[in-house]
Amino acid sequence: MATLTITKPDTKNEAPQQELTGLRARINGMYNPGLYLGAGLGAASGYLTGEPLLLTAAGTTSIAASWAALGMLPGPWRWLPGQGEPWEWLCRSSSRSYRRKVRRMRSRLAQDHTHSPAVGSNGLLVPVVGIADGWRHREDRATLVRQATAEAHRVRCAALRKAWAQALPDWNVGWWRKYTPTEMALRAGPLAAIPASGFVELPWWGRLAVISAGTGWGAQVWHRPAPASIDAASLKGADWYVARWAEWIACERGPLPDSKLASVALDGDKLTAVIISTTAKPALSVDQDSISIAFGVPPRAVNVYRPDDMAASRAKLTVRLRTKVSELDMSDLAAVWDEYNPYGGSELYAPEQTEFGRRFKILMPRRGSSVADVQPRAIAQALDLEGEDAVSRLHLRVVDARRIEVNEMSTNPLQNGVPLDLDALVMDDQGYVTVGKDIYGNPAKWRLLKFDPTRRGLSGSPSASAVHAFGSGTTGAGKTSLEEDLQIAQRLNGFISWLADGKGGAGYAPWLSDLDWLVKSPFGAMLMGQAANQVSEYRYAEQMKMQWLDAEGFTEQGRSFFVPGDPFAPMVVTWDEFNEMVLKDPQADHVKPLLRSVSSVGRLSRAAGIAARIWVQIPNLDSIGSDASANAIRDMLQSGNIALFRTARSDVDIMSLGSRTPEFRLAPLPERFPDGSETGGLFYLADGKAQYTQSRAMFHTNPARISRRFPLRTLTAPEAEVAGPAYLRRDEYRHLDATEEEAFLRDLVKEEQSKGGKKAAVIDMHTAPPPADADVEDDDLDELVPPTRSQLVWHAVDGGARRNKQIAEVTDLKPANVAGATARLERLGKLAQINRDWHTAERLDA
Repeated sequence: MATLTITKPDTKNEAPQQELTGLRARINGMYNPGLYLGAGLGAASGYLTGEPLLLTAAGTTSIAASWAALGMLPGPWRWLPGQGEPWEWLCRSSSRSYRRKVRRMRSRLAQDHTHSPAVGSNGLLVPVVGIADGWRHREDRATLVRQATAEAHRVRCAALRKAWAQALPDWNVGWWRKYTPTEMALRAGPLAAIPASGFVELPWWGRLAVISAGTGWGAQVWHRPAPASIDAASLKGADWYVARWAEWIACERGPLPDSKLASVALDGDKLTAVIISTTAKPALSVDQDSISIAFGVPPRAVNVYRPDDMAASRAKLTVRLRTKVSELDMSDLAAVWDEYNPYGGSELYAPEQTEFGRRFKILMPRRGSSVADVQPRAIAQALDLEGEDAVSRLHLRVVDARRIEVNEMSTNPLQNGVPLDLDALVMDDQGYVTVGKDIYGNPAKWRLLKFDPTRRGLSGSPSASAVHAFGSGTTGAGKTSLEEDLQIAQRLNGFISWLADGKGGAGYAPWLSDLDWLVKSPFGAMLMGQAANQVSEYRYAEQMKMQWLDAEGFTEQGRSFFVPGDPFAPMVVTWDEFNEMVLKDPQADHVKPLLRSVSSVGRLSRAAGIAARIWVQIPNLDSIGSDASANAIRDMLQSGNIALFRTARSDVDIMSLGSRTPEFRLAPLPERFPDGSETGGLFYLADGKAQYTQSRAMFHTNPARISRRFPLRTLTAPEAEVAGPAYLRRDEYRHLDATEEEAFLRDLVKEEQSKGGKKAAVIDMHTAPPPADADVEDDDLDELVPPTRSQLVWHAVDGGARRNKQIAEVTDLKPANVAGATARLERLGKLAQINRDWHTAERLDA
C-alpha cells in the first residue's frame, strides 16, 4: 500500500530541534496516554472479580470486534475522517433538522406581516404601523436573512474544523487504512484478551506480566502525532493517486480491473488523468462513487467523460481535490457549478423552474472548451443529479458559439405521444409541414418543397425544387409512423406518391390501394427508379417549351424550373429498407441498375419536382456501395431532411453524413420512457444546421383511412405512357406478394423487350451474347471456370460488403480465406481499408 503524504510545518526558518536521548527520552515517553490505559486495563483484570469483571470483558471484546471490522472491511466511511471535510455530515442539507429549519425560515419569509387597518374616531380607516414593520417590509430582508444564516453556518464549521485539527488525533497516519486479519488480531486482540485473563487463576508474577503486557500494548498502539493539516489531500503527489487507483479501482474485484491511470497531472486543487481500460469493459463503466472513495473526495468532485474522438477503452477524469462543501448552498446551482464544473472558466447562469423540471444556461470560456465539448454526463456529475436516468433527463440545445441551454426534464413532454393533426400537415409558403413536436414544445418541421419566388410560371405560382430525405433506425423505432404522416401530407397537398417496400409489402399492407404505385420486390424497386428517371426526362422536355415570368414581370421562353401544378404535380419516390434491397444479394441483377436509377433521381430530378426518400436500418451509408452511383446517393441524402431514430451514438459516428454529421453528441434514444411507455416515433430531426433536435412523430392507429379523405393524384396520361408498362399495369400485380410480383414484372420486361419497335421500353438487365470471334469476358465463363477467391472478394466489396464477416456471408468463403484474399488485394492496390471497412481502390482487371 502506498504511504500517505502528511503535511508538515515549514521549518526553513526555525532552528533544528535536538533529538531526545537517554533519560529525557524515557520521561517524554511517559506522556503517552496509551501507556496508562494499557496498565489500567491490566490492573483491572487482576483486581475485578465476578460481575464487574464480566461486564468489563464483554465491553472490551465488543470494542475490539468493532475495531477489527472497521479495519478490515472497506466502505464509504473510509473517506470521511481526515480526507477533506470530516464535519460535513454534521451540517449537511439532508439532515432532518436542517430541512426543518429551512422550511421554517421560508414560511416565515413568505408570511404577510402587514396589519389590518383600524377604524378611527371619524369612521375612516387608519393604517397601523407595528414596531418591526421597518424590518419586515424591507425588500432585501430575505437576502439579509440568508447571509446571516450562512455566516452562522460558516462560524460553526470553522469551530468544528479547529477542534478536529487540534483536539483529535490524525486519522491519516494509519488509524483508518485497510488492515489484514493478522494485523487486526495483533492490534485489537489484546484489548479483549487482557480483561479475559482475570478469569484465570494466576500467581503474583503472572499478574505483573499481564500489567506489563497491557502497558507495552497501549504505548505501542496509541499514537498521538502532530495535528492533521486541512489541505493534506491537495499536497499528495501523483504517485499516491496512481497507487490508490491500483488498490481500489484496478484490483481484481474492483469496478474496473486491470485498468490504468495515464497522463496524471496535478494543477493546484485539480487532478486530471486519462483512464485506460485493458479489458472488454469500457472506461466509462467506473462510477464516480468508487473514485470518490478511493481518492477521498465527495462524489460530485469527480467527473468522468469521454470525448467523441476518444476510443471506448479510454475516458478522461477530472477531480477537485479541495472543496468548500460546508460553505455551499447545494440548492444554488450557480455556486455548485462554480465549485465543481469540469470546464475551466465556464459559468452557469439563469436557472429557473419549468413545467417539466429545471432549465439553466452555461456560458463557455472564450478559449479552451467549446459548446461541442459539453456532455450531459459531465453536467450530471458536477451537479450530483440523483437517479439512474439523470443523464437521459438532460437535454442540451446550443444557443450560440459560447452559450448552451440545458433542460433537466423529470417528465419527458413527449411520453404521452403526439396526436395526428391534419391542419399541421398543410404545407406552408416555405414548403414545410409539421410532422410532430420536439421536446421543447415546438413543431417538428419537415420540408417537402423549396420555393423561389423570384421565378414564376405563367399562373403566377413560384418555382420550386424537390427536397430529398433520409432516415435510419432499428426495427420498431417508429420510421413507419413518420412515413405514414408524410404520405398523408403528400396526398393532402397534391403530391404523387410512389413507394418501394423492402419488407415485401408487410410494412405498408394497409396502403396497397391508397398509393399511386407500390411495389414489394427489389426488382420492382429498380423499375420504379427507372420510371422516375423517364418521367423527369419527359418533364424537362416539356418545361423547355414553356414560358415563365422573371422577378421584374417579363415573360421569357424556355422554363428550366418546376412549378407545382403547372402543369405537373410534385412527386415523391420512397425506398424503404433500401439497405436490404442492396445487401441481401449484392450480385443480383437488379442491384447495379437500382443504384444507378436512384443516383439519377437524386442528381437530376429535383428541378422536375421529383424527390427521393430513403429509409435504412443499418445507419451507415457506406454500406450501399463505393462506386460513383453510391457516392452520388450519399451526397443526395446529405442535402435535405434527415431523421435519426433509435440508434446508438457510435452508429451516428459512422453514418457517413458528411457535412451533416451532428456536431454535438447525440444521446442514445431509450426504448422506454420513465413511465414505462414505448418510445416509438421518437427521433432526432436535423434542423438544417449541425444541430439535431429530439422530436416525436404524430401517430394515428389507421392513417391509411385518414388519407382517403383527400383525392389520390396520379401521373398524367403522357407521363404514364413514358413511365412504362410496369406503371401502366400496376393494378394487375398490386395484391400479389413479393415473389409473385417479381415473377410478373420479369415476364413483363421480357415481353416488352421481345416486342421491339421504336417506342418499346427496353430495360438492359443482361449483357448481349458476344460474337463468336469476340473476346469473351471472364464473367461469361463463370459456369465453366469458377472465379478465384480474390475475384469473389473484390466483387463482394464492390457490391457493398465492408467487413470480413459480410464478405464471407456473400461469397460463402471461410473467414480465413476472406482474410487472406483481402490482404492480398490490399498489397496489390485493389482494395483499401478505411476505418476497418474495405473499399475498392482500383478495378480488378486494371
